[in-house]
Amino acid sequence: MKNFVLPRGVTLILHVFFWGGYGAILYSYMIGWARSESLVWGAVLSDVFVSASISYFNLLILLPRLYEQGKYSKYFIVSILLMVVLVFLRVNVLPVAHGHPFLVYNYFIRSVPIVGFYLVTTVGWFFNHLTSARRREVELRNNQLDSELKFLKLQLSPHFMFNTLNNIYSMAYFKDVNTPTAILKLSGMMRHMLIEEQDKFISLAKEITFIENFIELWRLKLDEKPTIEFIYSGVKEEHRIAPLIFLVFLENAFKHGNTIDGKIIFSLTIDENDVLHFSTRNDIMEAKSTLEEKSGIGLSNVQKRLNLMYPEKHQLKFSQAGNSYEVNLKIELR
Repeated sequence: MKNFVLPRGVTLILHVFFWGGYGAILYSYMIGWARSESLVWGAVLSDVFVSASISYFNLLILLPRLYEQGKYSKYFIVSILLMVVLVFLRVNVLPVAHGHPFLVYNYFIRSVPIVGFYLVTTVGWFFNHLTSARRREVELRNNQLDSELKFLKLQLSPHFMFNTLNNIYSMAYFKDVNTPTAILKLSGMMRHMLIEEQDKFISLAKEITFIENFIELWRLKLDEKPTIEFIYSGVKEEHRIAPLIFLVFLENAFKHGNTIDGKIIFSLTIDENDVLHFSTRNDIMEAKSTLEEKSGIGLSNVQKRLNLMYPEKHQLKFSQAGNSYEVNLKIELR
């Protein structure tokens, strides 16, 4: 998040216009009843000088050098003394357009703009200070989230590469004729991971291509040739997704599924509200297999990423019925 800061020259011009406007208002108010125009100009200039003095001294010196440093007592004492001195100068030294016979009234009426500008600048400083602190907090939190996401991705990629290279090694060891094709598929997937994964969100269509390559890579490895299906619908060009968010579910379906005579089915659909529904269903060898046996680093990793990337916008459910295990993920893409 970038802060918008006006150029120094523009800021100076705006300040000059403000005090010029304030002086013009004072002039139009005093000219009707003052004894002479020269007195009006003297009163206007002295009023602007005193008001600007309390404003900038408070903003540039008192608040940052005393209050912000925790010297609260000193800040309030210096502030009160400064206002007393300025009111005294305004009543007894600097010119006024019209004096009142009652001295107390003179002190009161001359103190109003001084106290007013002191309070306005103090409130403005506090508001800006709180806004800046909130902005820094948001930036820090975003940086922390980015760092955590990058760390999770770094965990995920070696995990995937380790498993895939083991599979290809096994194919090469047994001189499988599909080994060159498997290496070519892996090369395309690595390109996807190295280039596309640098972004927070990527094209869903590209992620689907990655899924298809992943499935084909497993088809080449598996001798038993189970029934493998991948169905998707409703995907549009503008749909984007966090990269590799489905990878762990794909891996688990193949690693823990019954690949001898079972079925492994993947489904991805986008409904009319741009809600993504992704599911995996696979037969398992033993009905006693539990979620804990299927979890590990990969699953906890993807759960953390979902919490970071889609807070309050996703649902992840696991279910097991007999020898069938199912994962259902719902993500609001908008």
